[in-house]
Amino acid sequence: MMPAFLIYSLFFIYPFFRTFYYSFFDWSGIGEATFIGFQNYLLLLNDQLFLSGLGRVTVWALLAILIKVGLALILANILRQPIVGSKIFTSAFFIPVIISTAAISVMFTLIYDLDVGVLNIFLSSIGLESWTKSWLGNEQTAFYAVIAAPIYHTIGYFFIILLAAMQNISGEIYEAAKIDGANAWVTFTKVTIPQIWPILQICIILAITGAMKSFDYVFVMTKGGPANSTQVPATYMFETIFEGMRYGYGTAIAFAIFMFSFFVTIVFRKLTSSK
Repeated sequence: MMPAFLIYSLFFIYPFFRTFYYSFFDWSGIGEATFIGFQNYLLLLNDQLFLSGLGRVTVWALLAILIKVGLALILANILRQPIVGSKIFTSAFFIPVIISTAAISVMFTLIYDLDVGVLNIFLSSIGLESWTKSWLGNEQTAFYAVIAAPIYHTIGYFFIILLAAMQNISGEIYEAAKIDGANAWVTFTKVTIPQIWPILQICIILAITGAMKSFDYVFVMTKGGPANSTQVPATYMFETIFEGMRYGYGTAIAFAIFMFSFFVTIVFRKLTSSK
């Protein structure tokens, strides 16, 4: 394992601790760095852009769990059974996963377009012209419009994982439940979910961490606008380092994102752990 560990250390462990080290400095990325201790972290506690961004990714994570993992779980439970066209549906649900994030983001940007967007055209066609708007240009709708893109993009990923887990459940367990008179709901809640619970936990953790480090969708679709209504910690970190030239403060944001994600993940594991 040593060669693999050395490569991993070079490209992950060393940069991680190096980033943590830089977070204690006031540095523009060029020239001399000035040691300021925990000053960057104290500034974060009063940084409204960062704190509001944490609130947004928390909402993002909750919606990812409820919609992305929840819908994937329902679809997997339906298609685990031998029904006509199940292979076609399985492929169809997974296709968006292989499309690049940039392409998905551009596609949704076009869907939300005020003049030629499919969404506004559809609303107008069914008599809801009053609902049409610039979805990405409105502070009230921009954030939720952005979230729709990753939900559509990655739901197939969780669907495939959960479907594979369900297909590994012994058919004898379902037969026993059927003999005992269990209906579809009881079978789903008392047999299927307990059997795949470790895998379902992993899916939820992946959904949480994916939301916490979200960057690409926001960057391509809104760049944090309008009026910072879609700003998340990762995009704020990018702007701080590469546009504001505050490398020390930006690395403090990066480490804070990691710690927040780590804390949420640990709490979730503790709350959902069972024998």
